[in-house]
Order: sequence, then C-alpha cells, then structure tokens
Amino acid sequence: MTEWTDSKGLVTSKAYEYFRPKLPRQPWKASIWKAFIPPKYSFILWLGLRERMATRDRLAFLHEDPSCSMCINSKESAKHLFFECPFSSYVWSHIRQWFGITRRMSTLLSAVKWLKKEKTGSSVQNKARHLALACTVYSLWRHRNEIIFEGKTPNPAAL
Repeated sequence: MTEWTDSKGLVTSKAYEYFRPKLPRQPWKASIWKAFIPPKYSFILWLGLRERMATRDRLAFLHEDPSCSMCINSKESAKHLFFECPFSSYVWSHIRQWFGITRRMSTLLSAVKWLKKEKTGSSVQNKARHLALACTVYSLWRHRNEIIFEGKTPNPAAL
C-alpha cells in the first residue's frame, strides 16, 4: 500500500493531495475576490500580488528596452510601475486625497494588508477603498499597455 491507497484501493483525494499539496493561506485572497469588484480588476490585482505580471523586468529574456514606459527613467518592475513611478505616484496621490488616506503604500501586498487592517468607516467606504485599489491597479496596468502597444502618450491627469 502507498500513501494514496487504503485496504479498498486507490483514494483519489489522497492522491490529489500528494500531487497538489496545500499551500499556506494567503492573507490577501479574501480582500481581492469580492462580488462588488469586477473580475478583470481582481484578476490583475491577483497577478500583481502573486508577482506574475508581464513587466519588463520579468520579460528581460526578450532583450527589449527594460525602461518604464510611463516615465522612461527607471527599470520597469511591478513595484516601480505601481508605486515608485512619478506617473503612478501622481495617480495614487489623487486617490489617497479623495479617500482621505494619509498612509503611503509601497507594494501591492502592503496596500492590501492596510485595507484588511483598516476597517473604519461605513461598509460603503470600506467597499469603495477595496474597489479604488483594484481599479487603480487595473487602470495603471491598462494605461501602461496602451502606451506600449497603441503608442498613446502618458497622461496621469486623464487617468
């Protein structure tokens, strides 16, 4: 007998667990998959939190220009694209001002952890903060792709 069988034969659930072991729970999962957040926003945020976005630093094997398409001053990474780039800093400053948020966030994970910890205000305000994070990440990613693939000019005020 192996660890996936018992006296009656193969136990598929044990075999499945053997080949697909359970990973540690991610504290951010419940914060991004919400009914009021459009799935495409949640998906982009999910990719960012898992560090799976096709940013230029991750696509270095293609030997393309690694600089940020929005500011052209730094190497593009998820951290730079969403928080360090002057373009995204401008966008985030307006979002934070609109919501009365004083804390600056430096990574997607820290932003989601802050949302989870910060549950003050009405339920509507809490939902709006979650939606604002997901929408801003999605909008920055989409604008970045429009600059690269459609030749649009970076315009943080329009975003």
